[in-house]
Amino acid sequence: MDVAVFVVDGVADFGLTAVLEVLRTANGLASDLPDPPRPFGIRTVSAGGAVRSAHGYTIPAEPVKTVLAEGPDLLLVPAVEIPQPEALVREVSGASGRTVVHALNAAREAGVRVAAACTATFYLAEAGVLDGVRATTSWWLGPMLRRRYPRVEVDETRTLCVGEDVITAGGALAHLDLALSLVAASSPALADLVSRYLLIGNRTTQQDFAAPEILARGNPLAAAFERRVRSRLGESLQVAALAGELGVTERSLQRTRQAELGMSPRELITEIRLQRAIHLLRTTGLTVDAVAARVGYLNGGTLRTLIRRRRGLSVGEVRGSGSPWLSAPLPVPSPD
Repeated sequence: MDVAVFVVDGVADFGLTAVLEVLRTANGLASDLPDPPRPFGIRTVSAGGAVRSAHGYTIPAEPVKTVLAEGPDLLLVPAVEIPQPEALVREVSGASGRTVVHALNAAREAGVRVAAACTATFYLAEAGVLDGVRATTSWWLGPMLRRRYPRVEVDETRTLCVGEDVITAGGALAHLDLALSLVAASSPALADLVSRYLLIGNRTTQQDFAAPEILARGNPLAAAFERRVRSRLGESLQVAALAGELGVTERSLQRTRQAELGMSPRELITEIRLQRAIHLLRTTGLTVDAVAARVGYLNGGTLRTLIRRRRGLSVGEVRGSGSPWLSAPLPVPSPD
């Protein structure tokens, strides 16, 4: 596979390096296989010449028009270092963003697949190549992508969405998953080998990382609902009552939550409870029943079932999946 990696001024250093590292590692390890695939052709391209990364490093690049004329298999756009949704929209819709959009449109007209991760997925959406396509992005950008590009089937819970013509990936580390998907398309055995060499774990979903309080920031009603739920997490919560407290109808609250986050108010309550429970299980020595009580469930059995159904994990697996840097003995916090 011949891959053209499109870079712009402000390209995220980690995202770019992650893609290049995976593909070059694949080329270096391919000879260890009995039936090695063809090496990846990797070329860094831009609208003009060299660009400067977000950390100020100079990145040499070939003209994208020249490389597209030679017919690469894929045009891949790594993230740009613009985490704020409003600033990102200004970038992709402005003069500098148009150079990326034009390159993406030229690639699609030439039959070249396109891919992007994290903030760069907005370039694909601006170019229209995500219309009618299931796509993901960084979890905190999902509400803005859904709002600005309603024709895109946004599913920010997924780390990776691989389509016939378009590939999208989530946040920064998802660049690794995007690159590995390219390797796996060439050789699953090589992708497994690369992932083991680079210690790349399993991140099939972003849902366990998403913070509802951040997702809700773009809408005052959504933010107020999220804060009220979180402040009363141990209570029995009724959506109709919460809507009344916020001065809106349950129907209005339902529309706002669905449009903003792609989930109902009841689903959001469940997700907030689940995330808080998982956090407590990973970072404290509380019993399952104690954790369940703190997040509004009558017993630990209900919580166990929810974790299994929504995350595909047992409580024991959750306890054992804490980060290696959290290696101190788990404390038992005093009651809230």
